[in-house]
Amino acid sequence: MNISRTERDGILLILASVTAYAMLPVFIKALQLAGLSPLDIATWRFGLAAPLAWLIVRGFRLPVGDKSLPRLKLVGMGTLLAAAAVITFYGFERLPVGTFVVLFYTYPAIIAVLCAFMGERLPLAGWVALVLTTIGIVLTVPDFGQGVGNDSIIGVLMAMVCAVLVAVYFLLNSRVLKEHTAFGHASAWTTTGALLVLLLLIPFRAVQQPGHLLSNMGNIAMSLPVLAAARPDGAELLLRMLAIAGFSTVLAGFLLMVGIQKVGAPRASIIGTVEPILTLIFARLFLGEQMQTVQLVGGAFIIASVIVLQLGSRVKVPAVE
Repeated sequence: MNISRTERDGILLILASVTAYAMLPVFIKALQLAGLSPLDIATWRFGLAAPLAWLIVRGFRLPVGDKSLPRLKLVGMGTLLAAAAVITFYGFERLPVGTFVVLFYTYPAIIAVLCAFMGERLPLAGWVALVLTTIGIVLTVPDFGQGVGNDSIIGVLMAMVCAVLVAVYFLLNSRVLKEHTAFGHASAWTTTGALLVLLLLIPFRAVQQPGHLLSNMGNIAMSLPVLAAARPDGAELLLRMLAIAGFSTVLAGFLLMVGIQKVGAPRASIIGTVEPILTLIFARLFLGEQMQTVQLVGGAFIIASVIVLQLGSRVKVPAVE
């Protein structure tokens, strides 16, 4: 099959984007092993990503129809991004990153279900995808047949909650930006919103002993060193943090946006299914993680559900998280 240069470039851009996203868990695990908490990592991630995002989009002029971009709604949606990021990072402490990401990738099927609840008819492809997803979850959850340990079940629940949050985010995003095309600027606003939410949590994180919240919040400025003290020490850890923000957040999102414009969202979604596969490969190479054969089969069922949704359903599923 012949493809145009534009399509080829779009495919390469999307593959580069999902590769950058797939490296995110590797960078995060290194920071967690160095002692940074999930909240610290999330705050630094968006704290660095927000200015980088604005630096990139400032070179692009807003189309006439996007002058009224719903900024407040986009900032509010950043709450979902912040929550999903923090839950994901906590989940990485309880599950192997490969298992977590595969379970998280059930979000396309969740989008289909939510669309059905909102009045859209769920076509046959949607039902098939739900069956595939359910089988995939059962096979992927560690030691499902023999009972799941407390720490593992919490990690599984976190992966599913994160999938729901991201599904809701994408549905809201499609509605809020229905008449707009400035996706880069929209992403910058939501990233800023995520940062604001995490910054608002700093005074609460400053309280080390429960029961004295109000007295400890008397001087908000005194709580700001909490974030400064939780910075990554050493050149290697700093580079990993910059990689999380610049490579696996801003650049990955920008490449995805340009790639979608070249090949379309449905095709981009199918190409994006290589992300969990790449995550498993990177987790094996860099973290020494290894999933059981039955879990890999479960992951294949989940990935197949995404492809079925795109090939046979009117429900359009975003490419990556």
